[in-house]
Amino acid sequence: MKETTILRINNINSIRDEESQVLAVMNGINRKIVFWVLLGILVSCSGFYLYFVTQTIINTATYEKIEKNIGALNSDLGELEAESIALKRKVDLDLVKKLGYEEVSNIKFVDRNIINQTLSLVKTTN
Repeated sequence: MKETTILRINNINSIRDEESQVLAVMNGINRKIVFWVLLGILVSCSGFYLYFVTQTIINTATYEKIEKNIGALNSDLGELEAESIALKRKVDLDLVKKLGYEEVSNIKFVDRNIINQTLSLVKTTN
């Protein structure tokens, strides 16, 4: 009777040893998987970080370039407005007559009341 008890204990120990070996292998696999997953996440996050920093630098440089262009265009606009005002001051009645325009002697205006009276929508109900 003692032998069977010893065998049973030996069998239980051998099962526990097999379970511990399986768990050890699984732990090794799990650790490897966790390591590679974490390494992948770290590399991905680093890549995204570098991408966003690079895009920020590029956008800042572009913004500064656009600001310089806006400043140059504003100064050109000021010069063009000054030229336009100077040209408008040169236009007078003598220049207009030289170009062939004549003064209008009979001026006619359209009366708003006449338009409202002639243009109407008539709805008939049956």
